[in-house]
Amino acid sequence: MKDKKVHFKFDFSVSQAGFVLSFIFNLVILYYNLQIGIICFSLFILLAAYNIRINIKKNRQLLEFIETLTLNIDTASKDTLLKFPLPILITEYNGDIIWYNQKFLETSKNKRLIGKNLKDEFPELYRAILENKTKVEKFEYQSSFFNVFITLVEVEGSKNEKRYLNLFYFIDITEHVKLQKTFELQNVVFGYLMIDNYDDVLNSAPEVSKSNIASEIERRVMDWFYNQIRSDVFLMKYERDKYLFICNTEAFYKMQERRFSILDQIKEVNLYNRIIPTISCGIGIRDDSIFQAQKDAKTALDMALSRGGDQLVIFHNGKFEFYGGKTKEHEKRSKVRSRVMAQTIKEIIKHSDKVFIMGHQYFDLDCLGASVGLAKLCLNLNKETYIVINSFNPTIKDFVEMLKSDSQYENMIIDEQKALKLKTKNSLLFVVDTQRISYVDMPNMILSFEKIIVIDHHRRAADWIEQALICYSETYASSVSELVAELLSYEGIKLKKVEAEIMLAGIMIDTRGFTKNVGVRTFEVATYLRENEAMPENIKEYLKEDLEDYILKHQLISNAQVLYGNIAVVIDYSQACKNNVIIAKVADELLNIKGIDASFVVCKIENTLLISGRSNGKINVQLILEKIGGGGHLETAGCKLENVSLDDAKNMLFKAIDEYIVENQKT
Repeated sequence: MKDKKVHFKFDFSVSQAGFVLSFIFNLVILYYNLQIGIICFSLFILLAAYNIRINIKKNRQLLEFIETLTLNIDTASKDTLLKFPLPILITEYNGDIIWYNQKFLETSKNKRLIGKNLKDEFPELYRAILENKTKVEKFEYQSSFFNVFITLVEVEGSKNEKRYLNLFYFIDITEHVKLQKTFELQNVVFGYLMIDNYDDVLNSAPEVSKSNIASEIERRVMDWFYNQIRSDVFLMKYERDKYLFICNTEAFYKMQERRFSILDQIKEVNLYNRIIPTISCGIGIRDDSIFQAQKDAKTALDMALSRGGDQLVIFHNGKFEFYGGKTKEHEKRSKVRSRVMAQTIKEIIKHSDKVFIMGHQYFDLDCLGASVGLAKLCLNLNKETYIVINSFNPTIKDFVEMLKSDSQYENMIIDEQKALKLKTKNSLLFVVDTQRISYVDMPNMILSFEKIIVIDHHRRAADWIEQALICYSETYASSVSELVAELLSYEGIKLKKVEAEIMLAGIMIDTRGFTKNVGVRTFEVATYLRENEAMPENIKEYLKEDLEDYILKHQLISNAQVLYGNIAVVIDYSQACKNNVIIAKVADELLNIKGIDASFVVCKIENTLLISGRSNGKINVQLILEKIGGGGHLETAGCKLENVSLDDAKNMLFKAIDEYIVENQKT
């Protein structure tokens, strides 16, 4: 372009020089010969006039050509926009719709949109221009799907002011989306289903009814898959209480629409059996491999069983989804599993050089009781043992001091920093009273140990400690102190008075004084601890409340609001709670109110928001709090949220409660 400009300027200069030289030459001729000079000047003037006339004509023709070309291009552009084969929409910069072509009018089914705003008609596209997006994928409009491309165009406005327009080009991908959905409906779904308590159900019935009960359970399973789902499903019974099934996603969606009602239908089997049958089911969904779907289904079933059974777990895209879990798990009469666990744990301890024991955040009495029990087991095996505590609630302060007064435990309680310095490659880490990574007191400890054993009594959550060598989790147990005390009783270990009382205190706290979630094995363990000189009256003295806490507890209770007539909720807007102990006590106390079946207390401590849930068994507080990231038991559950306001937490909790109520109305 620069070369052309230089060439033009050069030609123009030569032309001027020619005229100047001709003019000078004519002057010279005129000087020497007047007549010839006049003739030459006349010719010079005629040539100059002709040249000017030609230039004016050429300029006019050039201008006419440019104007005609511009008009043709403008007409062609308008004609192209009008007859463009794709829908086009044009809006002002603020979203006001000012124009669309015939194709878009057909797409909108002749809906008149001129003068309306994207914010009202197409909120998704409006958000896209606010976020400066150039493409919106799978935009759904009038039962069709489009990829929408967005272009910002600058045009001349009135008074030569700049004006900006948004151009939207719609590319129809409806057939592609339908094909994709059809393909997705053929994804492989693999499932395992098993009767949780098959032997217990049969053993609880008269001999003459056992075969009828087994047949009725099998009939209901077959009926649900083949008659109620009525889709392509392969179902096979491979053991007397176990089934596997394979289907596509379309059949799975039908099951999901019915909210897997097979969970409730099995419980209706009542042929003189005193124990209600329940089932556990694990489902894996894959679009690439039936083998991987089978592995995912096995993982999901293990998750369902570890959470106490009576539920269906779906494992898809690395995430768990839970259904059911409404029935309280029955206490296991057989002690085979716990005896095997005791022996296995003992062998692992023997082959470790040091043992470290930790619990969940805000170390409580159940954590401390279990830790003391495990420490006793390790000391009996002559292992260097440490209890690692970073944060604890005030209720254990006196018990910790009581423990430290024993010379054997004086230097045993340490913090995380010291623990990481003392650990070796062959050290063993026990995690008690939780199996969730997000709930442990010191997450770095989990990453630092190669050998980990988890002992817990809560239902397994999605973020459980997968790298654990053993995860001994029994949801029927009243507390983790009960599980550990049972392990000690098998070994016939003699406890000191202080050890027995701390363990018994852990059980008493979690059972609310042996009134909730207790079974025969709970009392057997309590008997073992009592034989080791644990005195309940001493424990009760240590558990007495301060007057300030007692007053605060009842102030919070006075602010309770009741939902659905039987769910009490307390929101601590005063932020007077300074620890999670008060929260739990308020939740427990609310259940003593007539007509209240469940209670929730919401409190914020610094940037951490805590929710404590309690139930008398009629409402599953675990399922409610799981919806917002919590977990626990049917009757006792909790949730921890970071950087969430009290109002936001309240809205989340109320929504979770509403969803739970609606789901249970459907079933």
